[in-house]
Amino acid sequence: MKHLIPLVFSLMIGSPIYANNSTPKIGVIYGIIKDIKSNKAIEYATVSVYSKEKSKLIDGTITNEDGFFEIKKLKAGNYYLEVSFIGYEKKIIRDIAIRNYQKEANLDIIKLNLSTKALKEVLVSSYNHAINYQIDKKVIPVGSQLSAEGGTAIDVLETVPSVSVDVNGNVSLRGSTGFTVLIDGRPSIRSAQEILSQIPTSQIENIEIITNPSAKFEAEGEAGIINIISKKFSLKGSSGFLNITLGSHDNMAGSGTYNLKKQKSNFYLGASYNKRSLAGKRNNYQTLFTQAETNINSTGKLNFKREKYTLSTAYDYEIDSLNSFSFTAEIGRSDLDKRDDLTYDIFQTSNSHSFEESLEQTDTRTDHYVATFNYIRKCNKKGHQLNTFIDYSGRDWKKTVLSKSETINHNNNNNNTHLTDIKEDAKGIVISSDYTLPLAGKSKFEAGYKFLSFEFNTNRNFIKNDFVDPSFSQNSDFNKTMHSLYSTYSGKLNKLSYQVGLRAEHINRENIYDGNKYKVNRWDLFPSVHTQLSIGKTSKLGANYSRRINRPSSMLLEGFEIWNDSHNRTKGNPYLKPELINSFEFKYSTKLGKHSLSFESYYRSKKDKTERIKTISNDKPNIFITTYENVGKDHTIGLETYASLSISKWWRNQFLVDVSHYKIEGEYWDNTSLNEKHDFSTSSTNYTLQSVSSFNLSKITLFSLNLKYKSKSKWAQGTSDDSFIATTTLKHSFFNRKLAASFIVRDVLNTANLKKTYQNLDFRIINKFNQKAPTFKLSLSYKINNYKNTRRRKNAIRSM
Repeated sequence: MKHLIPLVFSLMIGSPIYANNSTPKIGVIYGIIKDIKSNKAIEYATVSVYSKEKSKLIDGTITNEDGFFEIKKLKAGNYYLEVSFIGYEKKIIRDIAIRNYQKEANLDIIKLNLSTKALKEVLVSSYNHAINYQIDKKVIPVGSQLSAEGGTAIDVLETVPSVSVDVNGNVSLRGSTGFTVLIDGRPSIRSAQEILSQIPTSQIENIEIITNPSAKFEAEGEAGIINIISKKFSLKGSSGFLNITLGSHDNMAGSGTYNLKKQKSNFYLGASYNKRSLAGKRNNYQTLFTQAETNINSTGKLNFKREKYTLSTAYDYEIDSLNSFSFTAEIGRSDLDKRDDLTYDIFQTSNSHSFEESLEQTDTRTDHYVATFNYIRKCNKKGHQLNTFIDYSGRDWKKTVLSKSETINHNNNNNNTHLTDIKEDAKGIVISSDYTLPLAGKSKFEAGYKFLSFEFNTNRNFIKNDFVDPSFSQNSDFNKTMHSLYSTYSGKLNKLSYQVGLRAEHINRENIYDGNKYKVNRWDLFPSVHTQLSIGKTSKLGANYSRRINRPSSMLLEGFEIWNDSHNRTKGNPYLKPELINSFEFKYSTKLGKHSLSFESYYRSKKDKTERIKTISNDKPNIFITTYENVGKDHTIGLETYASLSISKWWRNQFLVDVSHYKIEGEYWDNTSLNEKHDFSTSSTNYTLQSVSSFNLSKITLFSLNLKYKSKSKWAQGTSDDSFIATTTLKHSFFNRKLAASFIVRDVLNTANLKKTYQNLDFRIINKFNQKAPTFKLSLSYKINNYKNTRRRKNAIRSM
């Protein structure tokens, strides 16, 4: 609770104070923006209202996905309207009158012409709503996240509702790490955390948070899906983007893109480099309640450095008005260096006392490649199309762990050297085809098929004091093939939009090690229902349900002991069952002029809950074994409240409050010689408070303050302490806003520390990590040829 005080104080400062205005605001101007040739609605067009007498900007907004805009609370008077969108000619609508007897101005349909030359970027002094709520997802524009400049997708997610990022950069979605990451709606052979840490923000258009996915999406992932939407380009000619970031504590990044757009083709080339370093102090306190109580205390330093390189390219071609295709390719490399210097103090109540100096050096290298082909066949009817996609990807993963320890016991020295060498080769292919058929009214039928095949081959060698130890030297193979079919039907009845769907997935999995084969061959069905009711012109009420599955990864299924360090080992479980999840949501969102407010209540129940369990080794009482078991079931119920407030033309606040109650019911048998049964039941109430304040210091200078508090949380074998973090960002633009400089200070008060406690009848473990803070980062971004991303080509696929 100590971290809660500064956040509450900041929230009080940031609360808006509204004053009454003697002149009532009574009028509203609304209409729809469309393309003059295709008659398609233009989303994200900028609409600005000016006073006719003084030509003064009064207010502004952007259009929604239907091209609709609405500007409310206007005083009686005479106005004119200016509409602009990149790639189109600006249009002015004059002589708009608001009177006491004529409060509404319906401009009907406004059509824009394509520009014959690149338009200059238009600055509108108004605030866009930071989050767009749709029937099945939340869409977050990356450009609105100032503190993410020069970072990765993880930096963007630090300010996103429903998502949490800890001090080590680990992402969770509504308290769970069991989520799936997609790139432009497509799965990847890489892990969720790996993808998020490798994609630079400069190549991301939007991030979609799908906490309750429909049957159209793969059912994998307990908490839902994070979908990365990459940038698309529509301006003809050449454009590009450069970013260079320098930071304290050996942090730096750089990225660049080049795009050449012609009449029917588009060529893209991108490259990025990112180095993230982390250092701090580690403290570990262990108490073993065995026959002779043992205390193992360790202190030392942790140094962590990860470097990533990626090179990507894409080519899109429009054969004719009905046929188009695209190719993408990417290669990348990630190097992780981790160094632990620890001193162990081991003391037993039997007066046995020893010391151990330990050095652990971990080197991990990952090389990956991705190649995709996408073909779109459209029919004459708008929206009627067949989309076929092929993805082939691979990954080579190598990890070397070198441990050196010197134990001093009763003046006798004992030196040990351990070397673990792990190699994993993975490759896979995804083939999918999606068919969309518009029906009468606004109804739509969708159906699709997906084939997925992944193969993992892992080799482990363990050497102790120059001799191979066969106990920890194992090879394993993991193969997974999946066929899935889905269909959805969506429609609209008056103001009620709905979507119903059903997905069937067949999994054929084989896990092989030590001459043993463990197979799974099963079908699962996943229904989904999504509804949304429009209340007036600005409010929406929604409810949805989906069934999900969380299948165990290859690592969790390896049923042999893996040596981690001199005090910790891991052992998988080949008999693990998948977790089956039922997820419900009820949500309400509204826009009050420039302000927006949303409430989301959610409930998630899980069967065959998989838990990580720590026990003490049978043969060595100072070694911990981490295993995985299906312990029972759990329940999560919560309420998430989000508010975006435009307090003035220069000050905007976003507030998030997420309160949830977690309960787990289950039991497990330990793997010791006692073979005891342990209760795994517990419950806790958790909450997160976050405030993001944005200030327009001038037309080209922005400042933001991000404050986040996370309460203490609890699970059956321990607790995680509360935490508070403050981040500030100052951004200034130069040269007609082609060059932007951002200065970011993270963990300003040095309060983002990590403390976890594990405890049962046999032991108590307290882990602490204090990171060096605050950290500083300067990011420089340059736009070439007035580059600006647009959202019009939604079907182009570009893998990051």
